[in-house]
Amino acid sequence: MNIDKLKLQIIAKIMSTDDVELLNRIQEIIDAYKSNSFVNEPSSTYQKTTSENIRVFSEWEQKRIDIALKQVENGEYITDEEAQIEIEKWFNEQEK
Repeated sequence: MNIDKLKLQIIAKIMSTDDVELLNRIQEIIDAYKSNSFVNEPSSTYQKTTSENIRVFSEWEQKRIDIALKQVENGEYITDEEAQIEIEKWFNEQEK
């Protein structure tokens, strides 16, 4: 299939959809391509309310948040101070 035919097929599919989420994702892909900032993360979704946008987490993001909350509840975390000490130790080991 040549590139012009592919472009026309994609345009036709875009024109035939009323799925706002799909169109927003297509826009995000195009914007990321233009800025060369592709990342391997799910894209953000926002729901418009009367005066503000509300961030809606994807299923993957919500699952990660739930896991993190359970870890905090179970005491499975370190403080920023403890993390800084570990990082400093790691840097010192790398210098040897």
